[in-house]
Amino acid sequence: MLDLDRLLTYVGLALIALPAVIGAFVAGPMVAREWESNTAKLSWTQSSAPSAWLTARLAVPAALVVCGITALSAVLTWSRGRLGDPYPIFWHEVSVFGASGTVPAAGALMSLAIGALAGLTLRRTVPAMAAGLFVSGLVTVVLGMLRDSLWPAMRDTFTRGDNYVWPDQAAIIEWGWETKGSDALPADICTDSALDREVCLSEHGVTHGYLEYHPASHYWPLQLVETGILLALAALAVFAAFRVLRRLHG
Repeated sequence: MLDLDRLLTYVGLALIALPAVIGAFVAGPMVAREWESNTAKLSWTQSSAPSAWLTARLAVPAALVVCGITALSAVLTWSRGRLGDPYPIFWHEVSVFGASGTVPAAGALMSLAIGALAGLTLRRTVPAMAAGLFVSGLVTVVLGMLRDSLWPAMRDTFTRGDNYVWPDQAAIIEWGWETKGSDALPADICTDSALDREVCLSEHGVTHGYLEYHPASHYWPLQLVETGILLALAALAVFAAFRVLRRLHG
């Protein structure tokens, strides 16, 4: 039977993937299909201007998506908080960080804007959906890979033999050893050595260890930086979409 902790992990991953699905839906059924069926051009001649047509396909879904994803994220965060001690929650886990805070809503807006741009650029339902899904997913994956570098990390040093305790809830980026000449050595340099660990470290000239990490207090700085990047990408995609629409309308 699936335990609650694993279930919430799957829900978190689904919430992270949801914006890309939204982008595909906007790119296909909401934008590209109207071009294929000439519905868009017909609406321009009868009532709304092209800019108003595109605004309607962005503004209403944006409001609904932000409200919906924010609510889902809040419920997921609340559910995780109810798990208690047997299920430790690490804020830096992919399924936690990417599905909480301000990132999910910003990701949804970015995907929506990319979907609109893909729909206007390709103007064919299936290719537009594929492009929206791919680009939105790619941005999500790349930002996840670069997340540790979005905010300056903390760096602790400790001498050999110290009873150094790693910070609680820290997102570990890297740890290892350094020599007197400040040369960095991997943490497992003496793991497979036949020598005593201390003797091995001495032979390598190790003077101290180091730990690079993000403490729990970096949660919101990292959230806000990533949110800013997503919103900037959304703004660029919206700008490009209106430029493409203006070119298409002549």
